[in-house]
This record gives sequence, structure tokens and C-alpha cells, in this order.
Amino acid sequence: GPDDLRRSSAYQMFLLGVQIAVIAAPLIIGYLGQKVAWHYGFGVAGVGMAVALVVYLSGRRHLPPEPPRGAAARAARAAETGKLGARDWATIAILVALLPVLAMTAIGNQEIFNAYLLWGDEHYNLTVPVLASWIPGAASVSGQTMPVTWLVSLDAFISMFTVGGALLFWSVWSRYAREPDEIVKLAIGALICAGAPLLLAAASAQEVATGHKASLAYGLGFHIINDIGFAMVFPVGLALYSRAAPRQVGGMMIGVYYLHLFICNLATGFLGGLLEKMDGTAFWTLHAVIIAAGAVILVLFAVFFRKLLAPTVERPPA
Repeated sequence: GPDDLRRSSAYQMFLLGVQIAVIAAPLIIGYLGQKVAWHYGFGVAGVGMAVALVVYLSGRRHLPPEPPRGAAARAARAAETGKLGARDWATIAILVALLPVLAMTAIGNQEIFNAYLLWGDEHYNLTVPVLASWIPGAASVSGQTMPVTWLVSLDAFISMFTVGGALLFWSVWSRYAREPDEIVKLAIGALICAGAPLLLAAASAQEVATGHKASLAYGLGFHIINDIGFAMVFPVGLALYSRAAPRQVGGMMIGVYYLHLFICNLATGFLGGLLEKMDGTAFWTLHAVIIAAGAVILVLFAVFFRKLLAPTVERPPA
């Protein structure tokens, strides 16, 4: 129902399913691309999409029947749903206004697929030990340099656990206290996300101070903190848009929600260009400030537009 906060949990389960594939893809495609040839990497991605299409078509019989098409069917549906009222248009306006704010909160996460990999390739110590000094008879420690694209798989692997952890946390929380609305969860998640780039800023500062490349421990901390926050942002945002949007345009507004990633990826492309002009500490601190500012604006939305965005019990017409 419209007032059922388990909607957020449903979308978190959806994201959990996505992460399973995201773990495998960079390991296979990234390795082929960097170590063999990018033609093979992109070719494997194409095969994967073809397999996905076959799976989808084979499972269509399990989906609800599609509504009839044509002018008569559209007219019937329009008569059932009715015209959008003033409150509906106000809600749509608020949801559209939220897009750049959500884009701000996703800057750190989307940078993982952009400048983060360039920065990590240059500044992380990517040598993975093969022989450890504690092994009897091992005279030295040798290692191989892992492809930096594997960090995307690491992120997906961690995200699988953080999404599950967020599901469990809110399930337990709801037993003892009132669960916050989606917009409040979004603000909490964004504040957590803001802490992730600060770790990379600290790693950059240590590299300058010591002259040694940053440990992957910083990267591990970055991914853990970012994924905890993102588990409370992306799927919860989907839940908000699917519930708060007027029923007549519900499907369209879910598509509109994904525009915040479009805006965010444009922004990360611009910010990525600053990597050559700024030192790592300033670069990643800038990301943290943008995300934190997004979190503050979300709090303002929660305060001023609660009547439009908070869950309400829908009563049947008299």
C-alpha cells in the first residue's frame, strides 16, 4: 500500500540482485579488456546482453498481462485514472526538483566508474602478494599487479553485503521504533556517503607525506562507507518515486528518477577533468562537500515538503 515502508526493502532486494552480476562483469570484461584486447571485453558484454534478452523473453509468461493497446484502450485507462490535480502537479514538480539533489548525493558512487579508476591506477599500490614472508621457505614476497577494474567487482561484492545489512537493519529497527520516511532515509544515506571520499583525501595526503602509494586498505574503507550510504539512497529513491508519484504517471516517474544518474554522470565527467588540475586531497574533499550539501538539501525537502512526500494512507472513494 502507499503507506507501506516495505517498498524500500523491495527495491533494496532488487539492487541486491543487480550486484550479483556486477561482481562478475568487471572480473571477466575488465581482465579481457586490459590484459587481452578491448574487442574481446566488449564482445563478452554483448554476449551477456543477448543471454539476458533470452532469459527475459523466456520468463514473460510469469509477468502480469500487458494492458490492451490502441486508442480505445487509452481512452478507457484515461477515464479510470482521471486528470492530474493541483496536488499531483505539485508532487511531480517536487520529484523533478529532487533530481539534481539526488545527483549530488551520487557523485561519489558514480565516480567509481570514472576518475576513481584513473586515480586508483596511479595512486593505489595494486600489487597483490603471491608469496608471504610467513610461509616457511619463502625467501621474499613477490606479487602481481591486479587490473584496477577489479575494484568495481570489489565494490559490487561489498555492496551485496551492505544492501543486505540495510535490509536487516531497518527490519529490526521497525520492530522497536518508527521507521523514518524515504526522504529521511535518503538524507541519512547521503551523509554516510559523504564520508567515503574523505578517506581518499586522507590517502592522498598520506601519499604526499610518505612518498609511498596508498594502501588498498583506504580503498576498502572507501567502498564500505560508500556502499552503506548508497544502499540507503538509490533503492530508497526508487521507492519514493514509485510511491509518491501520481498513479497516472507512476511508470514514467520511475524513468524520470533515473535521470539523476544521467545528470550525475555528466557532473562526474566534468569533475574528472579537474583531476589533472587539483591534488588528490582537494579533489576528493570537493566530492565530499558536494555530497554533504546534497544531504543538507534533502533535509530541507523533508521539512518543507513532507505533506507531499511522506507516505499517506489511501482511502477508497466513497
